[in-house]
Amino acid sequence: LFHAMGRSGAMSGALQDVLRAAFPVGTDQLTAGSAVALPGFGQALPAELPDRLASGGCFVLGDGRPVRLLSAMSRGHGIVWAQFDTSQPSQLREVRGLDPGLGLIAVELAGLRPEIVLTGEQAEQTWSAVQAAGRRALAHQLVGAVERMLELAVQHALDRVQFGRQVGSFQAVRHRLADAFVAKEAAAAAVELSWCSDDEVLAAMLAKSLAGRAAKIAATQCQQVLAGIGFTAEHPFHRYLKRVSVLDRFLGSATELPALIGARLIELGALPRLVEL
Repeated sequence: LFHAMGRSGAMSGALQDVLRAAFPVGTDQLTAGSAVALPGFGQALPAELPDRLASGGCFVLGDGRPVRLLSAMSRGHGIVWAQFDTSQPSQLREVRGLDPGLGLIAVELAGLRPEIVLTGEQAEQTWSAVQAAGRRALAHQLVGAVERMLELAVQHALDRVQFGRQVGSFQAVRHRLADAFVAKEAAAAAVELSWCSDDEVLAAMLAKSLAGRAAKIAATQCQQVLAGIGFTAEHPFHRYLKRVSVLDRFLGSATELPALIGARLIELGALPRLVEL
């Protein structure tokens, strides 16, 4: 489904279904009707949790304008899950920005009183599971979008004629498309194999990181092949470029995740098996 969403440029509420499904068995009543918050770009968690929040914000992706919100938050040296009533319209703001079709909602948490619903080890494990599930889903979506970006560039290279030859016959153009294809295939393999790894958290980080990297490479190389037409509103390439640029930033970007992957490897003190060779 997420691969198809990436290819078509569509959005749905499926991401929220995936995030809610990562909660422990027996918390159905807790998650029913609630949207799971995503931290802002570059943030590990939305806010530090006192009795009443003085500042902080988060995003809801793929679930319209929620009435209740579930958010992992830091408290002391640990993590807790808090539930918020977001029924007041003033707390919700539609983010149109670079990609208006994303349906992104920003939630202002200042002034809200949280209701603590999960604490301790269960809260920590739930946050790890939610991040892994979200990263895997977004990685599938990024790979689908990259696949379509590459198809658009290849088709243009076959259709466009210069100096009496197809643009795609020039070696420099082929090299650009080959770079994007190799990055896409590496990301697709990492995403597919993240489902059967011994370390789900690490594998999901790696999959999301490589998918974001593939998106950056495809954005650069495919745009060069498409040249001026790739910037126009009439050509569909710009929609995929905007979509991957935003999706890459959620739950760790291709720039941020390598450091987190390295920190986890240091924490483990070993290289876990990511796939059965």
